[in-house]
Amino acid sequence: MKKNEDKGDGPAPAASQAAGPSLVLEPLLGVHSAPDTAWVADSAATAAERGLGALYGLLYLSDALGQLCWERPASSGRMRAMARLNQELGANLTSMKFDPAELGAIRSVLEGGRAKALEQLGEALGAKLNPKAQRRLGIGEVWLVPLQWSGESQGVLVLLMPAEATASLELAELMGRHVAVALKNVRDKEAGRKRGELDAVRWVYDEQRFNEQLSKEISRAQRHKRALSVLLLRVENVQELRTRYGRFLTERLLRQIGVTMEETIRYTDFLGAYNDDGFAGILVEADQAAAKRARERMLAALEKVGLPRADLPDFHLELSCATATLAVDGEAGPDLIAAARERLESLIIQDVA
Repeated sequence: MKKNEDKGDGPAPAASQAAGPSLVLEPLLGVHSAPDTAWVADSAATAAERGLGALYGLLYLSDALGQLCWERPASSGRMRAMARLNQELGANLTSMKFDPAELGAIRSVLEGGRAKALEQLGEALGAKLNPKAQRRLGIGEVWLVPLQWSGESQGVLVLLMPAEATASLELAELMGRHVAVALKNVRDKEAGRKRGELDAVRWVYDEQRFNEQLSKEISRAQRHKRALSVLLLRVENVQELRTRYGRFLTERLLRQIGVTMEETIRYTDFLGAYNDDGFAGILVEADQAAAKRARERMLAALEKVGLPRADLPDFHLELSCATATLAVDGEAGPDLIAAARERLESLIIQDVA
C-alpha cells in the first residue's frame, strides 16, 4: 500500500489565489489512497491546507456510540504541529470527545449536511478558549464540514481558516464528501479484514465476497434496468516472476497492482480477487462502451506499476484484461465471469512494463 509522505512541521501557507475544484481535487488523491484512518486524517489536513488554504485541519470521527473523537494523524510532523496548536490555544483539542447532540453548531451541520462558518473555535467545539490566542494564530473563521456520503455520516472536518480565506464553503463540502468516501472505504476494508473477507496476498476482497457483491449488484441493476459489467485481469507471467524474483517480491507486485486498480476504478465500483493471482472488478452502470473505456484506463494505469527501490533486472508484466456486460453476455454472475474468462483466453497478452 502506498504511503503518504511526512507533511512537515506545520501547516502549508494559504492559497495565493481563489481556490477552484481542480485545486481541491488534486490534493485529495492522497486521501483516496490512504491505507487507514490515520493516513486519511493526515491527507485530509494536507488537502485542506493546499486546496482550501486552511491553517489547520482536524478530523473528528464518529465512534460506535455516536461520540466524536479526534483522529490522530500518521505523520510525526503533523503531530508536532498539533502539539504547538494545543500549547498556543491553552486547550487540548486532540483529547476532546463530545456528543454532537450537545453542540448546536455541529448538530446542525451533521443533520443538514452543509458546511458552516463560525467566528470562534470555542463556540464550534463547546470549549473555553482564549479568543486572543486564536487571533494571534491568524485564525479568522472556523469551518465545520460534514463528512457525509449516501446519507451516512463519518464525522466532521474542522478547518481553521485565515482571516481572508479565498475558498468557499461549497468547495469545503466537496472535500468533505471525498473524505467521507475514503473513510468509508478504509473502514469497510478494516471490517473485512476482521471478518476474514480480504485476500491475504492481494489485499482486495476475496473471491467469495466478490461473488456475493456481484450477485447483489446484478439484482440491483436488473431491478432498476441499469447497465453493469465485470472486468477480469490476469498476470500471465506470474510463475516466471516468482521464479525470477521470488515469492516475496511477486506478492508485493500483486499488491501494487491491486492498489493501482483501486485508485483507477470509480468509488461506486468493486474490486476483488479472481482465481489464484487475478483480479475482478464490478463496473456499476457500465455498458459495453463504458467497460471498454474502463479496461483501457486500467491497462494504461498499470503501465506504471513497479517497485521503485527494488532492483529487478529485465522486469516486465504481461497482463490480459477482458470485460463482459449484463444482458449482452449473460444474466447471472457465473455467466459474466465465464464470458470474460473466455475473452481472456483469446486476447493477445499486453506487455505493460
